[in-house]
Amino acid sequence: RLCGVPTMPNPWRKIFLRRLLRPKIPKASTTNKSLLLGKFGVLSTEAGLLTNAQKEAVRLSMGRKLKPMGGRFWIHINHFIPLTRKAKGARMGKGKGAALTGGKAPVRPGTVIIEFSGVDELEAKALHSSITKKLPVKTRLITNKFNEAIV
Repeated sequence: RLCGVPTMPNPWRKIFLRRLLRPKIPKASTTNKSLLLGKFGVLSTEAGLLTNAQKEAVRLSMGRKLKPMGGRFWIHINHFIPLTRKAKGARMGKGKGAALTGGKAPVRPGTVIIEFSGVDELEAKALHSSITKKLPVKTRLITNKFNEAIV
């Protein structure tokens, strides 16, 4: 304070807590809520971020388990939040890291993550339990008949 006049904060001051500026995931999904191609689907029940490695783990697991049964699957998640990282020996500063290390996809509650067909209900439950272990969000299994939940 100078002479009783309060000083204004500097608008160019460094912003601490930059995590508060990250984009927020909305509360509920507005698109991709129903099954389009398969008989069964995995629906997310909470919000989260899915990494490229998690998506790849689900894809490999589904391919391994559905191939002997003659089933098919479709993944509906696209990664569009790019991740960057500085090189291992690089010092701090000198801008943002340029090496792209993958991506993340926001998943909202009510989003269909993966669809599959060619299996019966018992095998679908087993597939769902193996998929859920690889995902960071809670999910439930739905069927094509009016998108009913199977518990």
